[in-house]
Amino acid sequence: MLMAYPLEELGFARFLVEGEDGTILFEEGRARSNDGSTSLSDLPRVVYQEEGAAASTEAVAVTADRPAAIDLRLLSRTLHPTFSDHSLPAICRHYNITFSDEEAQQAVGALFPALLADAIRLDPELLALLSQLLPASTGDLMTRLISFAVQPAAAPPAQEKGDTPALLSAPPTVEEALAQDGPLAMGLTSFEDRSGQRDMAQRVCDLLEEGGTLVVEAGPGTGKTFAYLVPALLYLDDHPKERLILSTRTKQLQEQVYQKDLPFLTARLAPKIRIALLKGRTNYLCQRRWRIVLDETIEGLEQDLLPLLAPLASWLVRTDTGDIEENGAFFSDPRARKLWNRLYDDPHRCLGPACFHFDDCFSSLARRRARRADLVVVNHSLLLADQQSEQGIIGDYSSLIVDEAHALEGAARQAFTETLDQRALERLLREIEHPTGGRRTGGWLTRLPFPPTDTRALRIHDLQESLQGMNTRLFTELAASFPADLRGRLPKLDEFRPRIERLVQTAEELSKAIEAVGETLGTLTDTQEARREADGLSTDVERIACLFTVLFSPPAENTVHWYERYKGEILLHSSPLEVAPFLAERLYPKLEKFVLTSATLSLGGEFDYLDSSLGLSSAPGAATHAVAESPFCYEDRMRLYLPAYFPPVTGPLEESAEAIAACARTAADTTDRKILVLFTSYRLLRAVHQRLAPGGRVLAQGIDGPRSKLTARFKEEQGGMILLGTDSFWEGVDLPGSDLEILIITRLPFPVPTDPVFAALGERISAAGKDAFLDLSIPQAILKLRQGVGRLIRTNDDRGAVIITDQRIIKKRYGHLFSASLPVPGRQIRTTEDLLSDLGAWFSSG
Repeated sequence: MLMAYPLEELGFARFLVEGEDGTILFEEGRARSNDGSTSLSDLPRVVYQEEGAAASTEAVAVTADRPAAIDLRLLSRTLHPTFSDHSLPAICRHYNITFSDEEAQQAVGALFPALLADAIRLDPELLALLSQLLPASTGDLMTRLISFAVQPAAAPPAQEKGDTPALLSAPPTVEEALAQDGPLAMGLTSFEDRSGQRDMAQRVCDLLEEGGTLVVEAGPGTGKTFAYLVPALLYLDDHPKERLILSTRTKQLQEQVYQKDLPFLTARLAPKIRIALLKGRTNYLCQRRWRIVLDETIEGLEQDLLPLLAPLASWLVRTDTGDIEENGAFFSDPRARKLWNRLYDDPHRCLGPACFHFDDCFSSLARRRARRADLVVVNHSLLLADQQSEQGIIGDYSSLIVDEAHALEGAARQAFTETLDQRALERLLREIEHPTGGRRTGGWLTRLPFPPTDTRALRIHDLQESLQGMNTRLFTELAASFPADLRGRLPKLDEFRPRIERLVQTAEELSKAIEAVGETLGTLTDTQEARREADGLSTDVERIACLFTVLFSPPAENTVHWYERYKGEILLHSSPLEVAPFLAERLYPKLEKFVLTSATLSLGGEFDYLDSSLGLSSAPGAATHAVAESPFCYEDRMRLYLPAYFPPVTGPLEESAEAIAACARTAADTTDRKILVLFTSYRLLRAVHQRLAPGGRVLAQGIDGPRSKLTARFKEEQGGMILLGTDSFWEGVDLPGSDLEILIITRLPFPVPTDPVFAALGERISAAGKDAFLDLSIPQAILKLRQGVGRLIRTNDDRGAVIITDQRIIKKRYGHLFSASLPVPGRQIRTTEDLLSDLGAWFSSG
């Protein structure tokens, strides 16, 4: 406890808490009234500067006589970098400090000693580093704590948990494992016997034993994850030389499976099975690059980045993985993504065994653990990147399970897309040499054992500067000459070809100059690190030069070149159209056992679209397909409304926005239920938000925060709350029970017809004699609609209504294809009064 070191000895017997309502005096940890006997101007001041708050208020005003206050939010982010929420209420909850908006300053006063108690337990070396990274007042605090720092006592040996499951005398069968009286039911109070789960698990079991390809659609409530994990673990337990890869769409699901599902299952079914989590190298911090950035930032003039490094410094001394996803504090700063480009484990910057940090390299350790594991959990991006490296990342395997397989086509297209922008070359040139203020420079060139006047160094410097100027001028002119559309196909670039040739020639000269220096370094002692860096830099310069050549040439077969405008910059892309040929060439030949599953894979019970888009005719064996039986009686759980009175989607946006806002508002007021409204465009979302926001209880994606924070806030609210979301809310969002009871879908989610990749793919399909609308647009839209509707019923206790306001589902000839794909028949409604009446009756009957 901090009381072993009185606040008086630390110089904080009395301190001031600044806030919007003035200043509160604290003495020995308690709020006091000032009797006027002493001046308050010399007392230390603290403030909790909430994210986005203005820094120019009286609470943080800085003068020569009045230094900046100690920012407790910054201190909290430094001490607790793995927390996902560093708001004052969240930090107070962690320390069991009572918080209310009315007494926020009192909470800050109570929080300060608690934070000091944790800070004083940090290693003195870490405190010394933090004193250099944090702003003056907070940094001075770290310095003051060094002489008081104490190390926490060693933790007692871990005791075995009382609920550790007994070891099985013999491994169960799949049927026994999922039985009502089986080992899983004994460990789960909420266990339910689900016939669909048992059927799917047996199919996966048979596939793993016999080989081939299995496609299983398993909707919400099926228990899909256990249905493939249980047979996978039992198979691996019975085949000790086998190795299986599980791929999920997102890192979030990857973490859930690894951190939650697999520990539970392995403990009860196959305790000897080794499991590992593996992400791409860009997720892991490189300790060598960290030291370089740290030294250059402290010594240079990038002082504004110093506080951004503090949460990294405190996290590094405690992390076992180096996975930046652990560090919620770091990425909460908008500047973090740019800085992370200089910190992650870049294979082209890796020194391998020559690196001083090789034995403790986070990325290398993760890959070594994965190669030793029987079951490795990856994500689609890494799975597909591994194909480009000839399984050099994940290692050899012949058994693969792909969850959320509906997203595999898009993930493959993204993985095989090449991207070039102005910053790509700038980042690389910065690695070679970059100014950090005054005459000092950073980068590889400044770490060479040559004087600045060395002709070889000067040659690289000149080429680097020349290339930098060419790159800047080129992208500036591209941004001015391209159409104003946010996305589009690359126009003819013939006028730029001469300068591209000069740029590529200069890049090749730079690559050769770096390579020549690297060869020279090979003859010197103590330069192995710089030589290995030279190899990577030379290769990267060549790679970017090649990419310039590709993107400024006509696209190859089955490829589209396109651009997009993002935050005022131009990005150039080269994307494959059909991904099946890539999968057939790189992935399928290595597989013997292949399982694909998702909640939405079929169209009317048929899997033709999936088979074609993924080229499953080239997958191992003849693909078999199944739809797992749902445990839900949707007729009792869901009501689907198709109101016929909404304006057409081709009409004025204002009319649609008014009608949708009125529908959401009246439904919320009448039923007092929580409502999620799904959009296909931000423009319509913003228009609806403008009509709901005045006096309404509404949260909107892109306006009130990102998806994760919006979802958490939405769950905390009571009935009658409205949440507006776009693309990322159509899938992967769980709002069970009363957290979501009405779902409004504003548009059938057709792909944007002008999207350059989609348009080019449609042209390719049409050239093959197919109908791009029927064979591409409609299948993609139906699958996404099913994903969206799937947000409503997630558990056996869920009950609610879906309202689709797009008139095309009623009035277009293809509309029946959409309605037939949904779990229940739609009810056409003629008036708002009829809708509200039926909604009221529906919820009353439940």
